[in-house]
Amino acid sequence: MVDVTLLQRPRDLHRTRQLVRDALQARALTDDHIDDVVVVVSELLGAAHECGVTSPVQLTLTIFPLLTSIRIRCDRDVELRDKPFDLRERVLGQLAISFGRRRSDDHAVDLWAEVARSS
Repeated sequence: MVDVTLLQRPRDLHRTRQLVRDALQARALTDDHIDDVVVVVSELLGAAHECGVTSPVQLTLTIFPLLTSIRIRCDRDVELRDKPFDLRERVLGQLAISFGRRRSDDHAVDLWAEVARSS
């Protein structure tokens, strides 16, 4: 298990995508898995940005043998659904085993997703 934690602003998507890609390449993961994780991170950060999160968020990638776990801690409520077409949910549903949001005791919201590694 390997943890990678970054502190990023949701609007800095390009920089964050590159940091995530570099961190995963350093751990010798497959290009397909890295691409999937980068897209999922982008979707979760996009949801945070669209919901008005402007402060830095804690992005944690935990790499397990069978999957990569993604956690993004936001200081306010974030909605993953992007009505009326739910495109974000469709993308996340295709690339992640599961995803969602969880409110913590300190009123922060964690966005999370689990991306399977192909064998």
